[in-house]
Amino acid sequence: MSSRRTVVRLVAAVAAVVLTGGCVQTTGGGDAGGDGPPTLTLATGFTIDDLDPLENGFWGPEFGYVELLMRPERSGEPTPWVLEDLASTGPTTWRLTLPEGASFVNGRALDGAALAELITFQLAENATLADALPGATAAATGPLEVTLSTSRPTPGVPAILADEAMIPVYDVAAYRAHRESGAPVSALLGAGIYTGPFVVDSLDGASARLSPRADHRDGSPALSDLTVKFVPEASARVQAVQAGEADIALYPSTSTAPTLQGRDDAFYVTGEPTGPTFQLVLNQHETPFDDERVRRAVYAAVDYRAIAEDVMNGLYLPATGLYAESRPWAEKTQVTDVAAAERLLDEAGWARDGDGPRTRDGAELRISVLTYPQQPDSDVIALALQAQLAELGVGVDIRQVPDLDDAMEPDTGWDAGIAGNGFISYGGDYVGPLNRYVRSGGERNHGGIADPELDALIDRVAVELDTTARDDLLRRIQHRIADRGHLAYIGLRKPGVITAPHWRGYEIEGSNLWVGHDTVPTG
Repeated sequence: MSSRRTVVRLVAAVAAVVLTGGCVQTTGGGDAGGDGPPTLTLATGFTIDDLDPLENGFWGPEFGYVELLMRPERSGEPTPWVLEDLASTGPTTWRLTLPEGASFVNGRALDGAALAELITFQLAENATLADALPGATAAATGPLEVTLSTSRPTPGVPAILADEAMIPVYDVAAYRAHRESGAPVSALLGAGIYTGPFVVDSLDGASARLSPRADHRDGSPALSDLTVKFVPEASARVQAVQAGEADIALYPSTSTAPTLQGRDDAFYVTGEPTGPTFQLVLNQHETPFDDERVRRAVYAAVDYRAIAEDVMNGLYLPATGLYAESRPWAEKTQVTDVAAAERLLDEAGWARDGDGPRTRDGAELRISVLTYPQQPDSDVIALALQAQLAELGVGVDIRQVPDLDDAMEPDTGWDAGIAGNGFISYGGDYVGPLNRYVRSGGERNHGGIADPELDALIDRVAVELDTTARDDLLRRIQHRIADRGHLAYIGLRKPGVITAPHWRGYEIEGSNLWVGHDTVPTG
């Protein structure tokens, strides 16, 4: 076994001990429970504060009480959800058709007028939507039809309508009346403003209780009762499943999986990833990563296969680029090449004497790597990165920070960060992430990428309607990013949950749609 492989395996073993020290090892667990209609209790690490659609509406699609106009799909091509049909009728116009019988929980019909009112209100109140659809307007053009007009060609409209942050479907008239009344946000609990198959009956800091909606347009849901518990600590969520207090625990640490092997009270269940998970962001504002040769060297030195298979116990796939290989435009732009990494560092003036550290002008090549507790896998990956770069003569100091975005602001003394950000949006949009992460001045372009040629390519792909031309532009964008060392992904995690025995066959949706109309136990 090579010394490189040995180091990575040792890092994995140490990290597993560190990160699973708080995991519960009790026996027991829930069972299928009686002969009545099935129920479901989920334990999540995130708290839903209220039912305000502008502030917290994005939680609803994940737990069955809010619906979207289009449904995000693993393939990346959204399908109609509340809509019956979505069709492009010209370069800048789209026809949205509703089904017969759609209604809000409060009984108001969801017709063309209500949908046009919703889209218009969201464009005015939701800056993210307004940025995605600049100058857009919506008008009812039939009893169950709306025409959406955009100021420029926008091929990503289906993905935008499938994004939980854009247009949760709700009764705008009822919401406006609530807001104008000055009533507390808790009053929305009984307002019935959403359209989902489940209705939130109670909500507090500990949990949400939901019941099925018998008059849903698709009929009554399969579950008779749904509870969502808010449990911030990952190990406590695992304990809840083992103790029979929850059926499914969301957002587990990958390091939990080995601790459950051989048990019969809780199971680590995985799905297929829809895209890479962890960006390795390099700060181009400061030395050494203001030099693209150093950036490219670090990306070439990463052993992506070892991280996926050895460090993360096969619960990751090797990251080969910015997108999952299933995307038609995906390019393999990430290859481990230690010899190339050494050559690039030599060219950049970072010399090495024997096995010692690399230096330039008397200074060691040593970088800080930021991790954060909300993504515990970032610590494990950082340890592997530390071991791999040490063989190249690059020192790595790992620093966990409470808020990664704040810590990666300019002039905060950071060099690199491991950030859990995808390159495809929740709904399948490929333009928004490009603008957000790699466009000059992007809202989360923490690395300080400033590349006019890349910006021009992003502008072109944003309005390109022809799929062949789009795919070509996206391939050029990927190679531009790789050739300049702007960004790479260091891990592609398989999505996972912890389930009780009678939910062991649970299928994980690609977009965090944890429960829906047809959800039932599958042991």
